[in-house]
Amino acid sequence: MHNLTLTRIQNDCTDFDVLRNPIYGQTYKELLGFFKGVTTFEYKHLYLFPQLIYGSMPTMVKIDLTHKDKLLDIFKKARNEPVLSNQEIAIVKDYINNSLVGTSKLLHFLNPRVYAIWDSRIYRYISGRKTSYDIGNIDRYLKYLEKVKDISTSKGYAEVHKKIARHFDYDIQPSRVLEIIMFQTDKNVQR
Repeated sequence: MHNLTLTRIQNDCTDFDVLRNPIYGQTYKELLGFFKGVTTFEYKHLYLFPQLIYGSMPTMVKIDLTHKDKLLDIFKKARNEPVLSNQEIAIVKDYINNSLVGTSKLLHFLNPRVYAIWDSRIYRYISGRKTSYDIGNIDRYLKYLEKVKDISTSKGYAEVHKKIARHFDYDIQPSRVLEIIMFQTDKNVQR
């Protein structure tokens, strides 16, 4: 996580240009609204949530309902409490394509204050690696969440947040601000 620092985020946000695809921005906003509107988790959500998350991804979703009874409780906990345990995240990962990327997106929409999105661009930004080897490592994801929290509560972060938030017509969480900066920076570098 040594590549993820407030100084780097501050430097990378100076060239920030709002995501050019308005559908992407609107889809994100609608997904936030949908997940916020789910006040009681039901079995039907075990089918709907992965479809919503994977609708924006190039991979077909595979759903594993082996732990279906635990999943609803985990969703409730993710919505209302601090970060899930490694074991709880592993259950969600098994459920949603055995993918930590899909897991991070689902958890983000359940609780964007706590969970940051984790994907190959974010991983490359943080690790400096060209490959996505180890992207499914839950411990690494948990360290990433800690680092996002540390940066977003650091002196100097407020200015970064303000600069990015002005581009959006919804209350954007720090996890999303940092993810957008990392995603856009990697996208610009990888052209």
